[in-house]
Amino acid sequence: MTRRSLLEEGFWDQKLTAPWTDVPLERDQHGIEWEKGARRRNPDRVRARLEKAVDHWIEQARAISGFDELAPPIPRPRTVFDLRGATAGMAVTERSLLGEAEQWIRVHPQLLVRYPVRMIQQTIPHEVAHLVVDWYLPKATEPHGPEWMAVMVFFGRPPLPFHDMEGLRHARRR
Repeated sequence: MTRRSLLEEGFWDQKLTAPWTDVPLERDQHGIEWEKGARRRNPDRVRARLEKAVDHWIEQARAISGFDELAPPIPRPRTVFDLRGATAGMAVTERSLLGEAEQWIRVHPQLLVRYPVRMIQQTIPHEVAHLVVDWYLPKATEPHGPEWMAVMVFFGRPPLPFHDMEGLRHARRR
């Protein structure tokens, strides 16, 4: 097996609770920051891995004791790759007048390509935690309040309200 294939296998088999900070960062010839090895990964496979991470964290959320008494099990949200700017991910819960909720996660596709491990191991559980609080505790008002923090701790992820990924550089329009 070549060194390159070992690096690739390490990404695909990495536990979702592993520390994303262990992945070294590097800069390309244009000075853009990337996780080491990210440029060689197939973006479609990375998106599929992210979808598996969503499934994993939703299953973890369904295992939180006591939540099953508050509402039916949280459904799997849709994942949309449409964010721009500096926001890595966004959880959206939309309620109809009848009280029915639809949920989805918005993901920044370019940050996913540059930082796949950070997005999968920190951003996705962060956004799923928002959906969990919206689903089971809809009256909670603080986005990164104690309920959200408790879900993050249950997930074994640090309850950080921000990411450490370098934003994208855009030319300013006049």
